[in-house]
Amino acid sequence: MRATALGATLLSLLYAIINYTVFYRIHPTAFTLAELARDGHASTPWQLVVGGAIEWYFFFAAWSALYLALGYAQRAHAAERAALSATAAARDAQLRALRYQINPHFLFNALNSLTALVLRAQPEAAERMILNLSNFFRTSLATDPVEDVPLAEEIRLQRLYLDIEAVRFPERLRVKIDVPAELESVCVPTLILQPLVENAIEHGVAASIAPVTLLIRARASSGAVLLLIENDGAVVTDAGPRAGAVDLANVRERLAARFGAAAECSFGPRATGGWRSAIRLPLTHHDC
Repeated sequence: MRATALGATLLSLLYAIINYTVFYRIHPTAFTLAELARDGHASTPWQLVVGGAIEWYFFFAAWSALYLALGYAQRAHAAERAALSATAAARDAQLRALRYQINPHFLFNALNSLTALVLRAQPEAAERMILNLSNFFRTSLATDPVEDVPLAEEIRLQRLYLDIEAVRFPERLRVKIDVPAELESVCVPTLILQPLVENAIEHGVAASIAPVTLLIRARASSGAVLLLIENDGAVVTDAGPRAGAVDLANVRERLAARFGAAAECSFGPRATGGWRSAIRLPLTHHDC
């Protein structure tokens, strides 16, 4: 502000000097001559310059204030855009980090299973598992971790995963998928079901000696889509939410980063036995 006031003072004084020199000395106008004749030359050059400077000071001060205000507003908008860009970049980085936590975990389990098949001298099952594993990773890694995919595509990825697990548990794993056709185009975060399905396999099918049915369902509910992953295996105390806490926390963190409070993930034992995990998402059918 001090610089603005000083600048306006200097500009008004300079303008007043130039104005006096041009219109009172070099080329006086008829109005100037009449003014000089009227006051009888009572005003000295210094008084004329100072009077003009005072009059023009407020003009220059107003323009300086307007210039500063516009500059401040522009800088504020630029800072706001930079903050929004940084927030979006941080959100995308968080989603990518959470997504990439999934694949190494699953790959570790799959390679252990593949090793077991080789040690048991089951080359056909091992070959089938390698092909399924290749298809799963080729498809899943080709998708952008911060983009949404149609629910039908997410279900297709889970079928690939379950085909791999069916090699591990040929007699124990039974799969049912119940997704209405009108919900197949609903947009969901890619691989959002993977940790929940994997948790159901590890703590439902793998922990049981009897056949276990794994059910994936989708339902529309009050402007949202409800995704359910259920199994009817016996709930083992040490294989419940504590054993799958990392996987379930991963899903919750991804949902929070993507949708905030508009989405949620819950889990717990079913009243009829077994385990249920549920995801509630905003129901959108936009291109994804």
